[in-house]
Amino acid sequence: MYKYNKLLDIILLAIIVYHLLISPYSKVEESFNIQAIHDIINYGVFPQENISYNYDHNNFPGSVPRTFVGSLAIAGIAKVIQSFTSLIGLDNVIFKDQSQLNLQILVRCVLGFANGFAFMKIRDSINQLTLRDRISKRRGLIGFWFMILLISQFHILYYSSRTLPNFIALPLVSHAISKIIVGDMSGLTWLAFTGVVFRLEIGLFGVIIALVSSFVFGQSNISLNLIMLCVGTVVGLITTLTIDSYFWGYWLVPELVSFKFNIISGKSAEWGTEPWAAYFNKYIWQLFRPPIVLILTLPGIMHDPADDKISTASINKTPNEKKIEVTHPAKNSLRILFVSSLLFVVAMSFQPHKEWRFIIYIAPVLTLQAANGFANISIRWSTSVFNKLLVLICLAFMLIGILLSVVMGYISSFNYPGGDALLFVNNYISNNHDKEFLIHMDVASCMSGINRFGEIHNNSAITYDKTEDEFDLLTIWNDIDILITEVNLNEIDALHASSKLTYNPNNWKIIHSSDKYKGISVIPIIQLIKEQRINSYTIPALLTQIADEFIHIKFSTIRNLIQSMVIRSNYLYVYERVSPDEGLDELIEELKDQVSYKSKESDNPDLKEVDLHDLREDVNDEINILEEEFTS
Repeated sequence: MYKYNKLLDIILLAIIVYHLLISPYSKVEESFNIQAIHDIINYGVFPQENISYNYDHNNFPGSVPRTFVGSLAIAGIAKVIQSFTSLIGLDNVIFKDQSQLNLQILVRCVLGFANGFAFMKIRDSINQLTLRDRISKRRGLIGFWFMILLISQFHILYYSSRTLPNFIALPLVSHAISKIIVGDMSGLTWLAFTGVVFRLEIGLFGVIIALVSSFVFGQSNISLNLIMLCVGTVVGLITTLTIDSYFWGYWLVPELVSFKFNIISGKSAEWGTEPWAAYFNKYIWQLFRPPIVLILTLPGIMHDPADDKISTASINKTPNEKKIEVTHPAKNSLRILFVSSLLFVVAMSFQPHKEWRFIIYIAPVLTLQAANGFANISIRWSTSVFNKLLVLICLAFMLIGILLSVVMGYISSFNYPGGDALLFVNNYISNNHDKEFLIHMDVASCMSGINRFGEIHNNSAITYDKTEDEFDLLTIWNDIDILITEVNLNEIDALHASSKLTYNPNNWKIIHSSDKYKGISVIPIIQLIKEQRINSYTIPALLTQIADEFIHIKFSTIRNLIQSMVIRSNYLYVYERVSPDEGLDELIEELKDQVSYKSKESDNPDLKEVDLHDLREDVNDEINILEEEFTS
């Protein structure tokens, strides 16, 4: 099966690129790393004052600091590629000055390809391990089915190019797994390094693998395993302490700060909690749709590719000498990884806040075990009718998974209205080079696709603003020319009771709206079935047309069908200022006097100490009251 490896590699990378191109924007969970990569590429890393002045994390640090190590590596590779294109004269063609969207796509390609090549490394490791290949006519069978099963999954490939910390760490995790598969326990060093730098739960995964390998299967020496873990931890600590302290401007190890904040202080629960069994009852099933991978892991664990009666040899020099057993160093490696993955999920279940991306590292392991199981089923294809039927059913589920992945990727492209809105604004103002623009983007828009890669960089007349504080925003309100917001001015009455700022619809003109995904409608399918009853050639003609377009690499019919099933709703609105808000200056001056008065009170030692956070909240409440009075 080795002859299909290159083809499967191309398909795997093509699917990653498909998801990337159809959804080029990023969400709030990816914001720190994508902003950091942007800043490193555009502003450089020296001197340190340059970081303090230009980098986004200084104004929007997030709840806890995150590491710059992954962002620095990705930005460095992207910068080398960008320099090469500049050297051969393609820089202005590929990376246009007005929009850096193509540069963002390149950055995500770097990460996506890193994950893709790491998956291939796992495939090569399992093919290297499988001793049956020495006598089999179909070599590389487990690796072949591993790639097929991987291609049939949505989440892991859709997010492979997204700058979530988990997926920046995933290539290193996959590399570590590829080493452990062949019995090289230095993979534990990579897991420990990745854990202390990127995500501490990866370090936990490494510790569990070390214990399971030593105490459950007796396959490795616990002392050696602990040394491997310690080496990775020390190297990781030195790396993150050095790099991140430089970028943040003070000494820290981000993952230790995050551990204290989320685990010790229990702050992660503020993002939501779920029952202990949520990973087993919900999230693992989300990762594998349809659940063919989960089904095939059972026959997979029953067979060890490193123990197929060739992995041991009996050597007798004389009748009086003892028999020597020669054991393959990777014996039980898949079982070790499988059991460790289950125990890892058990351990992670004790954390109240749960997300599927926290356990994404088990996906390659379960997929590999499932590929092992299906390989053992498929080689018995000709033994019985039942085996043939079982293989065909599994293949059908894999095909459904591939189609579902493509469709879900298309549907997910509607989840980034912020990126769409900013792209429209950039095109809208491109014809007004002689005019200055202040563009304000509210929280909802910044959380749904807007980042600094979407900004125009070569025009000093354009300013992008993400001010969140109500008072600060009020001071620049009349200077804003373009407003991107979730506020619908047609629902201004409902807005009075819920919004922190009051928007006067007479001062703004809507110029664009961006939709977001709301749900799926089966009405187009019902209508198609009704038409089929009237004309029996309707569906066959449609399928013929889809097949013909597929042959010619065109997908307009199937795209229109899927698009008709996707329900969207207005989410963001783009407004252009028509006139300024009258009386705003007087309101601001009045609020300034109130802030100044309260500040003097706080400086008076005879008065009760004033909490600055409470003071700001009081002022914000007063702004809301005064604004309502002003607009009424």
